Amino acid sequence: MDLIVEFLRHNTMMNRRLLEACRSLSTEELGTSLPGTYGSIAATLVHVADAQVGYAARLLDTPRPEGLAEQPFPGLDAVSELFERGNRELELAAQRDHGDREVVVTGDDPPGRWRMPVALFLLQAVNHATEHRSQIATTLTHLGVQPPEMDGWTYFFDAGLMIPV
Repeated sequence: MDLIVEFLRHNTMMNRRLLEACRSLSTEELGTSLPGTYGSIAATLVHVADAQVGYAARLLDTPRPEGLAEQPFPGLDAVSELFERGNRELELAAQRDHGDREVVVTGDDPPGRWRMPVALFLLQAVNHATEHRSQIATTLTHLGVQPPEMDGWTYFFDAGLMIPV
């Protein structure tokens, strides 16, 4: 079992679950944000979907497509399409043999440029999405909406990876 690929499959499943949970929200609810989160539910969904496609483009050596605007919110269908592209392409990138390839990243906090192995870059993609899904789940709870289960155990069972003994 390739753990990196499995992490990306978990990421895909949980992105889908969260998007599905958000489909019942009103426009006003999608605009809800809480202190300590990235922003509104809508803006955070766009941010994560755009980031995933960007991470994948870098690893697949394809041009990064124009991202969706956070304002005005493009709608859940458009965000869902972008998520599906990012999900699919990140899983594809994880399945490739990158050998000793490294990725150069530029940051602003702290400022600078660094090299990192592809596996760690994929870890960042998963961690980034997980952190923001958690922020959205907190906002959903604040709205009185039960967020979906998005932990590893849920993935293991739903993916058929837990085998009774």
